[in-house]
Amino acid sequence: MPLEIAFQTKELRATCESPTRAKRELGEASGKALQRALADMHAVETVAELFEMGLGIENCAQEHGMLRFQLNDGLTLYCNANQQSVPINGEAVDWAQVTRLKVVCIGSGK
Repeated sequence: MPLEIAFQTKELRATCESPTRAKRELGEASGKALQRALADMHAVETVAELFEMGLGIENCAQEHGMLRFQLNDGLTLYCNANQQSVPINGEAVDWAQVTRLKVVCIGSGK
C-alpha cells in the first residue's frame, strides 16, 4: 500500500495535485520538482524508502517528525509524520514505520 499523503490546506492540496497550477504558482522548474517529489512519495510504502532513494530529504532539527524535501533553487517542501502516534526508535523517529505524511507547506529555507 503506498504512502498516504494528506495536506495542511485545501489550497496546498490543489497546488500539489494540479501540475498546471503548481507551474503557475511556483514556476516551471519548481512545479516539475514538486511533481517529482510527490510521485516519489506515491511510489513507496514508508518514509524510510524515500531516504533510501537518495533524495534531497532532511530531518528538521527544530521540529520532531518534520522533513524537508529540497525541490530546487532554495524552494523546500515541508512534511510531517501524520500518524496518531509517531513511532520512535530511541530518541529518533522510526521512519521505517511511518506510512502517512502531511504536506505542511512549500517555501524557501534551508
